[in-house]
Amino acid sequence: MTSSVTGSSRPVADEPRSAARSARRLRVFSAERAPARIYITYAVLWVLALQSTLALLAPEADWRLGGSLLAEIATVYLALLFIRVVDEQKDLEYDRVHNPGRPLPRGAIDVRELRIAMALIVVAELALTGWRSPLLVGWLLLVLGYVCFLVLLERWSATVRDRIFVNLLVSYPVQAMLSVHVWLSFREATGTGPGADAVVGALLCAAVFMHFEFARKTGARVLPGATLYSNAVGLRGSIALTVGCALAGVGLALAVVQPWEQDGPALLAGWLPLTALGFLWVGGERFASLRTPTWPPGPAMGYLAWLYLSLFAAALTVLRPEFGG
Repeated sequence: MTSSVTGSSRPVADEPRSAARSARRLRVFSAERAPARIYITYAVLWVLALQSTLALLAPEADWRLGGSLLAEIATVYLALLFIRVVDEQKDLEYDRVHNPGRPLPRGAIDVRELRIAMALIVVAELALTGWRSPLLVGWLLLVLGYVCFLVLLERWSATVRDRIFVNLLVSYPVQAMLSVHVWLSFREATGTGPGADAVVGALLCAAVFMHFEFARKTGARVLPGATLYSNAVGLRGSIALTVGCALAGVGLALAVVQPWEQDGPALLAGWLPLTALGFLWVGGERFASLRTPTWPPGPAMGYLAWLYLSLFAAALTVLRPEFGG
């Protein structure tokens, strides 16, 4: 009888240790593959920039820096983390060959723990969106479901898996759908935000993100087997896409802010998005001088962060009376 009791109690005693171990492993995984300083910063800037754009396009909206905005930032951050967790599992076979030092192939975490993390993220997302709107819940579940569907799609289709532009065509909608979620959150919080505004905001965010996407996968020479856009369209074509998206992002930001219609501090703040082209110049100069084998990701990320931040600063300056203290 004693041995029976002792035997049955051992799993109970082991459970907390196992849970604590998994929690530690998940923290290590997140720190390595989804650093908070990068993912949270991106989520903050993305939501602030997109909602700033919507507020500038609908100045009658009572847009406030309050709880709904903070909840949306957290929602987007967790969605990005969910995407990272799914991608880590999707790329396992490739990483075992090409990136064996990453957490999953080296055994620092396992698939079961990552799937537990996915479930916990979904629960947290439901809590963050449920109190705001059933529509936000439904749309977010659609986004997360599509992320999981992409895993199956890549397994089914070699074309989707191996052709970089086809893969971009089916994977970028995740970013676009999250932009729609930010717009829906804005609309729920303010009662405004027509569809045309959402299109402008989504196009702006698409141009900015695509600059980073094309930049980081533009190589100075053809590298067989590498996932580079320059392998598919040539160096000049890839550079044209990189530069073109950066110019489009700045152009759309200026069209939204319209600094030529402002005066005083709003005039100066309104031209801030233009200064993001300095990062384009730095990245292009480094790449042209062959100091880096691919377009340097630092300036490309700097362009994204600075343009989003300057757009938010411009909106605050232009719309200051609209915030009502």
